[in-house]
Amino acid sequence: ELFVSYGDNTNPFTAGDYAPIDPTPGKSLADALRSSANTQDLRGKILRIRPIQNGTYAIPDGNLFADPKEGRPEIYTMGHRNPYRISVDQHTGWLYWGEVGPDARNDSELGSRGYDEVNQARGPGNFGWPMFIGDNRPYRNYNFTTKQLFDFFDPKRPENTSPNNTGARILPPPQPAMIWYPYERTDRFPLLGEGGRTAMAGPVYHYGDYERSTVRLPEYYDRKFIHYDWMRGWMMAVTFDGAGSYSRMESFLSQFKFDHPVDMELGPDGSLYVLEYGTYWNAKNANARLSRITYHPGNRPPVARLVASRTAGAAPLTVDLSADSSFDRDPGDSVRFTWSIPDAPDRDGARVSHTFTTPGMKHVRLRVRDRAGAETEATTDILVGNAPPQVAIDVAGNHSFYWGDAGVDYAVRVSDTEDGTLGSGIDPSKVSVSMSYGPGGVALAPTAGAGGQAASVPDGLARIRRSDCLACHAVDNASLGPSYVSVAQRYQGKTDARLRLITKIATGGTGVWGDRVMPPHPGLSEDDRRAMVDYILSLASSTLPPRGHAALSRHTASPGGAYRLTAIYADQPRNGVRSLADTAVVILRSPRVPAATAVALQHIGLGTGSGSDATSHLVATVYADTASLFMGRLDLTGVSRVTFELRSPAPHPFTLELRDGSPTGTLLGSVEVRPATPQQWYTQTMPITASGEKAVYVVLKTPVQGIGQFNSLVTIDALRFEP
Repeated sequence: ELFVSYGDNTNPFTAGDYAPIDPTPGKSLADALRSSANTQDLRGKILRIRPIQNGTYAIPDGNLFADPKEGRPEIYTMGHRNPYRISVDQHTGWLYWGEVGPDARNDSELGSRGYDEVNQARGPGNFGWPMFIGDNRPYRNYNFTTKQLFDFFDPKRPENTSPNNTGARILPPPQPAMIWYPYERTDRFPLLGEGGRTAMAGPVYHYGDYERSTVRLPEYYDRKFIHYDWMRGWMMAVTFDGAGSYSRMESFLSQFKFDHPVDMELGPDGSLYVLEYGTYWNAKNANARLSRITYHPGNRPPVARLVASRTAGAAPLTVDLSADSSFDRDPGDSVRFTWSIPDAPDRDGARVSHTFTTPGMKHVRLRVRDRAGAETEATTDILVGNAPPQVAIDVAGNHSFYWGDAGVDYAVRVSDTEDGTLGSGIDPSKVSVSMSYGPGGVALAPTAGAGGQAASVPDGLARIRRSDCLACHAVDNASLGPSYVSVAQRYQGKTDARLRLITKIATGGTGVWGDRVMPPHPGLSEDDRRAMVDYILSLASSTLPPRGHAALSRHTASPGGAYRLTAIYADQPRNGVRSLADTAVVILRSPRVPAATAVALQHIGLGTGSGSDATSHLVATVYADTASLFMGRLDLTGVSRVTFELRSPAPHPFTLELRDGSPTGTLLGSVEVRPATPQQWYTQTMPITASGEKAVYVVLKTPVQGIGQFNSLVTIDALRFEP
C-alpha cells in the first residue's frame, strides 16, 4: 500500500494566522474548507492506495469513504493543513505524521492559537483542520467582509457550510492530536521547548526486525516512535501504553547536534539514517548531509578524523594529510589507517603526503579500522587548480583598542597566485572594505590574533549562533527571512529601531518583510536580545576604499561598543575550480573592557549586580586568596596604564598583577591595593611598560586568610586600557 500526503493548498496569510476559512466570492484560495474539510477533494488529505503494475491503482478496503458519493475513496485521513512527513508502522499498519500548524501566537475571538501536531491514526478519520486544532480546540465561522463572528465549530457534529464545499456537509467527528505544541513552552509537553516549529514523524522501531544486525538500535527503543522537529533540531522517542496510546516521551540522540533534520529512515540493518538540511533555508548548505547512526554494544568503532594541511591551491599542489586526531574509544585497541586518493593507490599510515598534478576537485577518504574489524571513515575535498587569495589589513597604531575620535589609518593587502596583487592585476573595486560599529562589544576567543583577526566573534553574533535564528536568517543573504544586512539597512537612522527590534524578537511579528511570520522567542533574555540587535544594526556599514582613514565617532552616541573593519576578496574561477574568497577582520574595541567578558576565570564567579555605573549587569567577584582572569590576546601598543574599577566588601589588602602568557608568566605591571571604603566602587591604576600583543592575565593575590564563597576579596567591574 502507498500512503500519499497533501497540504491544504490554501493561502494562510489573510486570516491573521488563524484558520483560513474565507467564503467571500473570488477568494476561494483563502478557504481551507474547500480543500481539507471537503470530502470530494484530495487536498489536505493523506491518501491510501494500492499501485498496480499497469500504472493505475486500486482502492484497498478500510479507507474513510466506502461510498464515492460521500467522499473520494482514496482518502484515508482528512482535515490536514501540512502533513509534511509521514510514517507507517509496518507491524500495526498505524499511520504517523507531523502536522505543521498556523502561526497565531495567542488565543483570540477567532479561535485557538497555532499548534504543530504529531498524530497517530489507527484507522481512517478526520483530524479537524481547519475547524479544529490540537486537542480539538475549535475555530469559528467568520465573515471576513463584515467582521461578524458566528458560532464555534462543534467537534461532536462538524458542519462544512462553505459555498466552496463540494462534498458532504456533515463531517466525521475530529480526532484530537496525540502531541501538540505552540511557539511557547507548555506544561503539557515541556521537553519540546519553545521557538520556531516544524513537526515531523519518523519511524516506529521494532528491535526484532534486525536480529542478524550488529549495529541495530538498542532493545530499549523497541516499539518506540521517533518524532523530530526541523526548526528546533531535537528528536524525541515516544513510549506507548499497552493499548498503543501516548504514555511519555524522552530526548533521543541528544548527544548529537543535527542541522535541521528533514527526513529519517531505518536502514535494513536497524541503523538510523538522518537527512540534514543544513543551517540556512533555501540555500546550498555546505553542512547539509546524510548521517548514519549505529549502535555498538560491544566493540565500539574508531572515530575517524582527517586534517589536511591545505584544501585549495594551484597545481601541482602538495598536501600533507594527517589522521593523528583519530582515536578509538576502547582502551588498548589499535587501529589501522588507509587513505584513498584519486589517481593513486591506497596507502596506509597515520600521515601521508600527496602531490596533486591535475586540476579539479579531489575527494580524499580516510578509513580507520580497529582490530575487531569495526571501521569508520572521514572525507575531505581538495580543490586543485586555483590558489585561494590572501587578504590582510594593516592598521596604524594599536590593533585592539580605539581612544577618543581620532580615527584609524589602514591599508588592505591582497595577493593571489593567479590574479596578482592589489593594483597589479587585482582591481581595487573588486575588494570589499567596510566599517561597522556594534554597541554590544565583542567576545574574544582564546586564540584571537592581533586585533582579533578572524578569531573574534561579536557578542551579538555569538548569541545568535547559540539560538535558532540562523534557521531563518543569514548575515548577507536572504533566507526564509531577510538578511541581517537588509534589516540593518532598513532600520538605519531610525531612533526607535533598537527598542522595536528587541521587543520584536520576543513577541514575533509579520507583515514587515511580506507575509512570512517571525516566531516569538520569549525564552531569550533581554540581554541576549539587546546584544543580537546591536550586532544586527551594526551591519549597516559604510563602504571604504582599500587604503585610507576611517573615522571612529559612532561610539560617542553609543559608548562601549566595537568597530569592525572588514576586507573581502573573491578571486576568479580557474581550471574548472570555483571562485575562492578570503576575509580579513580587524576589531577595535572600547578601551573599557568588562571583566565579565574574560575568556577564562580561575576562582572568580560571575553574577548580576550593580556596577560602577549604577546599572545592573554581570560583574566578576574573587572568592580565593589567589585568582586570575584571562582577558585574551590584546595589543598593548600605546598603553601606559590600566585602571581597574573595583568594589571591596572589607578593607582587605591585595596585589593586582598583569602577566603575559599565564598566571605565572612575564610580569607586565603590578600594584598594591589597600581599599579605604568598603562596599563602595573605587578605581586603582596600574602603570605598565609593555608594548605589542600579549596574552593578558589579571592576577589577584592577598595574604588575608579565610577568603571564600561567603567572604569574597573584591568585585571587578571593568578594566580601562589607557594611553
